[in-house]
Amino acid sequence: MLERMAAALGALWLAGCASTQIDAQWTNPDYSGRSLRGAPVLVACEAQEPTLQRICEDQVAAQIAALGGIPTRATQLVGADVAPTAGTDPYLAAARRIGARAIVRTTLTTGAIVAAPSGPTIGIGIGGGSGSVGGFGGFSFPVGGTRVSNAYASETAMIDPANGAIMWSARASSSAGQDTTAQIAELARIAAAAIKQAGFF
Repeated sequence: MLERMAAALGALWLAGCASTQIDAQWTNPDYSGRSLRGAPVLVACEAQEPTLQRICEDQVAAQIAALGGIPTRATQLVGADVAPTAGTDPYLAAARRIGARAIVRTTLTTGAIVAAPSGPTIGIGIGGGSGSVGGFGGFSFPVGGTRVSNAYASETAMIDPANGAIMWSARASSSAGQDTTAQIAELARIAAAAIKQAGFF
């Protein structure tokens, strides 16, 4: 039974090794041809932990800067108007205050949790018998415990601060791994590539 469990854990580990990709995206036709090159952009990330939020903002801001935008992180705006107002995006007032022409808001979530043995597997066989009756058996178990890795996903929306309309949005997912920063960086990179492909930079 332990051998089957180890095999199942290994299969789950392999299943989590897909590459980071855009799962779906949408572009508002009303904003076709709008360029944000050289324009101020408010970058905001929402995550379950402050550390992940800051990592996300840093990575997304770096990508926006590389595209030619001028990013401002929402966490830099201490005391800014970022409290949610009914029916509006919570970052609209802050974006207007700094003159941003777009808000890039990313929501980071945890997707699949993948477990796999973190060490080698030891097998023990037992054999024996007498007369015309014989038998054998065995079992195996992982040494070193189980390694658990998270696969993260992101939902990114580009919002017009003037009216709160969504200009562009996409959902991306990453492969499972233990380097969370690398996963978030890859999610930011692939989202930025999709924004550029959509013609905003």
